[in-house]
Amino acid sequence: MTSDEGNELNRRRRGLALEEAILDAAWSELSTNGYAKFTFETVARLAGTSRPVLYRRWPTRASLASAAIVRHMNRNLIIVPDLGNLKDELQCAMRKFADRAPPSLMRLVFEMHEDMASGEVNFTDARFSENPIGDVIARGVERGEIDPERLNARVMRALPSLVMHEIIVTAQPISDQTISEIIDQIFIPLTMPLPGPTRHSEIT
Repeated sequence: MTSDEGNELNRRRRGLALEEAILDAAWSELSTNGYAKFTFETVARLAGTSRPVLYRRWPTRASLASAAIVRHMNRNLIIVPDLGNLKDELQCAMRKFADRAPPSLMRLVFEMHEDMASGEVNFTDARFSENPIGDVIARGVERGEIDPERLNARVMRALPSLVMHEIIVTAQPISDQTISEIIDQIFIPLTMPLPGPTRHSEIT
């Protein structure tokens, strides 16, 4: 595409419409060919625009790729109904999370690691703020299944991080049994209310 052709297209598609087209193209390229082959030139061609248009919004490959990933996440939000207990809700949330994050997407995160580190960007910053278990945690606290004093940002990230790690290291979809083991053996013991002081400790 020539510069004049790109400018003409951009005059017809500005603002949000153009950004949506670019991010659609970026996600298509990432999900098809991965980050290693991800280029501004290919995304610009797929979006019907020019590379300078992309550079003005996203100065690096990692920034464009991460924007496309965030958009994919936001378009596939994880909603868990009230199932009456913490375990079932966590299982449901992590099943949906894993299905939204297949091994191919997890490989993207691994491939992007070096570029994101050099740009001082990571998946814990504000752009990646969605917590797939936030509502579940709130209900667990309300039902007394979780001690809010044991929660912090790192603990809140623990469960999805462990599920992501399993997908990355095995390069396979995670099973329901593995999700259940992570919940039962790690997350619930980490957040459940601790036993109160015994009468002996109170006296002493």
